[in-house]
This record gives sequence, C-alpha cells and structure tokens, in this order.
Amino acid sequence: MQNLQSTNDLGSGKVRQISINEKIDVINIQKILNENLEVFKKIDKKLNDEYSNILINYLINNNKLNFPLSKHIELFISKNYKDAEKLYKYLLFRLKFYITGSQKVNIGYPPYLLLEPVSACNLRCPFCYQSDKSFTRKPFMGVMDFELFKKIIDDANDIGVGAITLASRGEPTMHKKFIDMLDYLNKKENIFEVKLNTNGSFLTNDMCHGIFKNNLTQIVISADHYIKEDYERLRKGSNFEKITKNVDMLFNIRKKYYPESSTEIRVSGIDNEKNLNREKFKEYWIKRSDHVSAGYPIERWDTYMNAEHPDINDPCEFLWDRMYVWFDGKTNPCDADYKSLLSFGNMSSNSIKEIWNGKIIENTRNMHVNGDRKKVNPCNKCGVTF
Repeated sequence: MQNLQSTNDLGSGKVRQISINEKIDVINIQKILNENLEVFKKIDKKLNDEYSNILINYLINNNKLNFPLSKHIELFISKNYKDAEKLYKYLLFRLKFYITGSQKVNIGYPPYLLLEPVSACNLRCPFCYQSDKSFTRKPFMGVMDFELFKKIIDDANDIGVGAITLASRGEPTMHKKFIDMLDYLNKKENIFEVKLNTNGSFLTNDMCHGIFKNNLTQIVISADHYIKEDYERLRKGSNFEKITKNVDMLFNIRKKYYPESSTEIRVSGIDNEKNLNREKFKEYWIKRSDHVSAGYPIERWDTYMNAEHPDINDPCEFLWDRMYVWFDGKTNPCDADYKSLLSFGNMSSNSIKEIWNGKIIENTRNMHVNGDRKKVNPCNKCGVTF
C-alpha cells in the first residue's frame, strides 16, 4: 500500500484553499528525488547558495523534502522529473518561499511576485473587493503598460524571483497584450513557476494555445459552484454555460494539441455560504481539470470597514515571502489592502530590491514581529492567521 499524504491540513493560513479528496503520492516523489539525487548534488556545487546546501543535505540525510508538500508541488515534480536542473531549481525556490514566510526571513528580494495586468473585473462577486463601489473607479482602475511589465519581469528574472502570478485585484485576461505577456515571461530562465488566476470569461482559442505554448505552470479557474443559479448568484455578471464551455475548450485544446503539457488546470471555489457540497462540486469540475479545491472567503469585500481582530496578532507571512504589484507599479504586501494603505514603493521608479529592502516595509515587518500587528491598519482587520 502506498504512503499517501492528505492535503487537507497543508498550508499555514487557516483561511485557505483545500484540495477536495486529493492524496499526494509521497512514494513516487521520493523515487523521483532519489533518481535525480546525483545530478542534484552537482547542481548544488555550481550554485554556491546557502539554501541549496540546506536543501541537498536534507535530501541526502532524510530522503524527503524539508518543506510541506501540496498537490500543486506534486504535479510539478511529476511533470518535470526528466529535467533535473529545472526541477532542482524549482525545489530550491519552494524552500526559499517556505522559509521566508514561516521563519520571517528577508533573503533580500521577494521569492514570489503577483502582478496585476488589469485592476478592473467584469464580475461583482459578493466576497470580493470589486463589490466595493468606492474601489471600482479612479485612481484604482487601470491597465499595466507593457513596457512597465517588461521592466518588472526583467528585474525579477535577474535577481532570482522564482514565481510570478498574473492576477491580484482584477481579471488579467482583459489586457489586450495578455498573450504578449505570456510570450515575454516564457523567455525567462530564472522564473520557474508562472501562474494565472482567471474567472474564465474571456478565454479564447488563441489565448488557450498561448497558455500551453508558453508552458504556464498553472491556470486557476475561479468557479464557486456547480449549479447554474448558485454560480451566477455568487459570480454576479457571469454566464455559467459560457464559462463551462470555455474551461472545456481549455481542457480539450491541451488534450488534443499539447498532450505532453506540464500546465496544471485547477478549478478553485469560494465556499461563501459555507454549505457547498464539495463532493458534487468536484464531480462537476474534475471532468475538465486536473485538480479541484475550495476554501472559505477572506474578509476583503470591504476590508476597511471590518471589525478589528484584537485576538489575531501573529505576524503575516506575506511581508516576507511575496510582493504584489498593481497596474501602475505601486507595490503592496497583500490584496486584502486593496486601496494600498500599506504600499511601500513603486516599480515605475525603483527596483524590486530597493523597494523590498526599504524603510517603509521594514517598519511594517518590525511592527508585526514585535507584537504590534493589531496597531497596523488594515492588518488589524484581517481575519487570516498563520
């Protein structure tokens, strides 16, 4: 009988996406790691990286990884096991991402960037800040200039940022140069994980081919139900049949034209009313995806009017493991602060490292680790614990 690890308890945030009845095949992962161990050792010697030393020594001594596994990581390993260098550098990125957040370590740059091509969205979901009418107007609405996008990506690749997500406050596929963005990202050698979050409304044939041609690591379709009436009530402005058809198109294009693709298709739902039948939800969407997950909503539909949480005072991992960049270059620690009270710089005029190591974010980090999260607005109104 195989040693299988449940994904139900993975992740540090208590409000999170949980895989529905998925198991991780630990035995197969260990087999892949063992088969590549000698090559990994050679790569480690070339890298001269202290975290690489930590990773390889742990692998040698324990025959497993020293960070939590998830279904997403398992799929990446199983689909990229033939490319040992890519796999090892990916594992090194995942270790850095884990250590920076869990141990509150600043390695000099964010291991993970979330970029916002567009801040607008075509839907008005009740659990999202897009339902805040004071947000869906200037100065918060806009489209990222393609030259600014290239500047950010070049900088991220040069300093070793391991992952990019195209998403944040708006619907990224509304950008007229969205496919060009994918093309540009695919040319970068040091960005191992490229993820897209989308509601699926604007997927086209060309866009689907662009996703697979450019080897996206993961495309996450935000879909919150399996019944038309409930879906369209929760995703106000959506068309259930159209989005199902678009996801089918995405799945079938991969099956027909890119059978060896390593791109994972995941359907991710928000259980807004905490009564979602997750078995039926998975049954509907797994036919057109690799992985289905669901989670509860985070209090960000009107963050600034939330009640304070004086009992929640643990430091937020996001201040150490990721950076959000809005359409205009403004940087932020999270999208719960969607009006950017905590912005710590702008990519239009500064580099990632300059912003990441600046006094503004450092002051916020110090307040969090010194037990003063409850004094930081709107961190004191965020219900996420770590």
